Amino acid sequence: MAEGSNRTWIQRLDRFLDYTFFAAMEVNVLVIPVLWLLLVAAHPAEVSLSAMTTLSVASLAVGILRGRYVDVGWWPKPGHLATLPVRAAYYGVVVGVATYVGVAVQLATGSPWPGIGVPAVLSVLVLLPFPWFLSRFERLAKAQPAWA
Repeated sequence: MAEGSNRTWIQRLDRFLDYTFFAAMEVNVLVIPVLWLLLVAAHPAEVSLSAMTTLSVASLAVGILRGRYVDVGWWPKPGHLATLPVRAAYYGVVVGVATYVGVAVQLATGSPWPGIGVPAVLSVLVLLPFPWFLSRFERLAKAQPAWA
């Protein structure tokens, strides 16, 4: 009995790590244009703290949401080419906005801790409605234009 429960636990852990790894790869690659912009931003220490927090938490959040550990709707697989441009833009907005707000709060408070907490919470909150946004975007793309 113990052997079977260990096997299922290991399988669940392996599944979680797969989702998280591929989510991290996807998020970190698709936001490269935003990361290039962050390279030349003012306040490099604050930017790096907030950006690293955002990248880490967003990668973990995408893995959790894609694996439906928290079910918010259908999440595209990493290789789904039809949604690639939308995912790249959306993840870029998540990283850019969460980093910007994290840096602003750090500079306003003079403490580095908001540079961790604010981007972490903000990136998760912005990622949660992604399936809803994607379905609306798809519906808009298939809609008959008003001028036709």
